[in-house]
Amino acid sequence: MSAAKSIFACVEGDPDADEDEYPLGRPSDVRPRRLFRDGGFDPLGGTVLEVSTSLGTYGMGGTGFLGLQVAGGQPAEPRWIVVTLWAAASWATLDGDLVREEYPEPVPDRETRSLEACVTGATVIAATCTDDLLVLEFTRDGAHHRLEIRRDGRDVPVWPGTGQPRALGPDESMRDAVVVSESGYLWTADDDEGEVDEDE
Repeated sequence: MSAAKSIFACVEGDPDADEDEYPLGRPSDVRPRRLFRDGGFDPLGGTVLEVSTSLGTYGMGGTGFLGLQVAGGQPAEPRWIVVTLWAAASWATLDGDLVREEYPEPVPDRETRSLEACVTGATVIAATCTDDLLVLEFTRDGAHHRLEIRRDGRDVPVWPGTGQPRALGPDESMRDAVVVSESGYLWTADDDEGEVDEDE
């Protein structure tokens, strides 16, 4: 991945990999569909079953992809909606606040909110994405929540090591950062590896 790229290309993990031979698992050659490019899943009306801020691997560690497992969309079987940015929850805001799972320590002049507590069990009522902005909206027990990720990172802290903003490269689109996976078990891959699963 070059400095001009923030979105990770991915392939599904191989669910049949021998655990003795591949204790850390292994990648397959199947690419997950991009939710806002390839279709194949409509999360509207679905229920969030699980939230994870630690999906994805490059084989020796994690990438911190943000995932929401949703059941009851179209098709109804559970699917993971996964944002394939490094430490993706650190790019996100929930109702304007930082995501607590990524920012457990206080951040000056900022509030945090738990994504897991707010959206687990909630219904997905909106899912929109442009080149610049991802928005997912949820409702549960009369409460409404809005998750946003912006391409320029203007609503979240800069990277702590470099002081640079969390921003997509000039040729990247937020539409390419959101994929759908049946398992949530994703490996990073080169841009030209793998094929989109046509059966999903």
